[in-house]
Amino acid sequence: MSDDDIIYVAAGCDRYHESRECQGLSHARAIEKRALSSLSDEFTLCELCSGAYQAGLSDGAFVTAHLLEDLDPDDIG
Repeated sequence: MSDDDIIYVAAGCDRYHESRECQGLSHARAIEKRALSSLSDEFTLCELCSGAYQAGLSDGAFVTAHLLEDLDPDDIG
């Protein structure tokens, strides 16, 4: 991502999201559209958006679909 990229922040939250459709924003009351360069150092990238999140059995279909999209077909046995 570059500093000019648009990201999304839920009001009162210190995480930012690369996608407006991120499951992490599903319960947000208000979502701000901002430039990445406008964020302070206290903000961190959402684990779903970064790919660092490890899906569990209780995760919804959207989370699972998002993670499957990022898989390399060669990595699947």
